[in-house]
Amino acid sequence: MGTRNLEITIIDGGAMIDEGPQWYYCLKHHKVEGQVGCKAKDRIGPFATQEEAEHALEKVQERNDAWKAQNGGE
Repeated sequence: MGTRNLEITIIDGGAMIDEGPQWYYCLKHHKVEGQVGCKAKDRIGPFATQEEAEHALEKVQERNDAWKAQNGGE
């Protein structure tokens, strides 16, 4: 198992842990973006890897299907 360096930033008395690069899927442009990109309302994520972000819409569909199955197909 590899090691990871984490950076902790204190913002207004609360701690925020930076777990390294994060990736997002942009719904507006239909492409993967890094931390700097479109507005949050237009993105899905964050994902740990670029590959995970590339499959964001598939993950959303899987979760929707699972939710529907749990709730009687509504």
